[in-house]
Amino acid sequence: MIKVTRYEKAIRVEMVLNEEVVSWLSINQRKCYLAGKEFTVGAIGGVGTKEEHRHQGYSRAVLDKTLQVMSEDGTELSILFGIGDYYHRWGYVSCLPQNRLSIATWQAERATLYHHIRPLLETDFPAILEIYKANNQNRTGAIVRDKDYRKFRLGSTFGEKAIPYILEKEGVIEGYIVLDEAKHSVNLAEIGAATPSVYYSVLAFLAEEAIKKRVSTITGNIPQDHQFALFARSFGLTINVNYVYDADGMGRIINQEKVLKGLEETLFKRCGLDPKKQVITIKTDLGVTVLGQGDYFGSLRTDQMTLTQLLFGYLSVNQTVFTQKLVTDIKIEDLEKMFPLQIAHLWGPDKF
Repeated sequence: MIKVTRYEKAIRVEMVLNEEVVSWLSINQRKCYLAGKEFTVGAIGGVGTKEEHRHQGYSRAVLDKTLQVMSEDGTELSILFGIGDYYHRWGYVSCLPQNRLSIATWQAERATLYHHIRPLLETDFPAILEIYKANNQNRTGAIVRDKDYRKFRLGSTFGEKAIPYILEKEGVIEGYIVLDEAKHSVNLAEIGAATPSVYYSVLAFLAEEAIKKRVSTITGNIPQDHQFALFARSFGLTINVNYVYDADGMGRIINQEKVLKGLEETLFKRCGLDPKKQVITIKTDLGVTVLGQGDYFGSLRTDQMTLTQLLFGYLSVNQTVFTQKLVTDIKIEDLEKMFPLQIAHLWGPDKF
């Protein structure tokens, strides 16, 4: 029997066998940014099956039910952090690259400290939520944080505790950082800034922490196109980006009509079209969505997984056309504008 239990911001899906829960997961109800718009997300976490009950199809049944629940609820997207070669069976595809930057401590010592840095207090959250939104509302994949957000649950990833700090100047909060609570490393899990001077102070502070811990290299899970990463180039920055195949940060579209209609204006605007004058038809295994009004401009046919990667900027249009995963009569240069490559990112503290 599959049991579905609803909580305030989560749904628990369980396989119950002879009154024993043998397989389970949680659908954490979130929102995320996609091309500057907000969409509802079924954030899948806490997936597990008791060892003695594995390989019996219970996890499959739970995931099948999970997709059904999200679809019935009108959820628009779903994201999870998954093991390899498994979740593609339910239409999930890699869409969140994993970024890791590193800077030699002796290089970071050249930065100047311009701010007072102190531990974060709960009363600081309204200010840092404003900074977070300003920094991330145009970052595809970032989780929308509502006014009730009052705790960094994680550091950079699962099992890492968070240590948050505030950067102030003359009593005004201008930035924040979240570090991993690690004895033998200095790793930046998240950063937010209202002014570029914050980046100098952050790097100076990280250098001080690294010296205390006798750590030769400072690291961070920061997107390669983030302003802090661009700033840190002059301090001997090294960046490693892992575009994982069929694992880790994965997503899929649940409600194609809602997602594409929500992005209609953006998709048209990117390639200089007017949704009041042109029509584009998008067909996938989820169905057919007609965008715009007026005269026919073009159509494209693909699958849900490819469309997800295109929307997240993980896959290039040229590649999809070459491999025939996308068939279209629209000019490639127009599609490249419609689906530009980008660095999607979900911050470590928001993982589920």
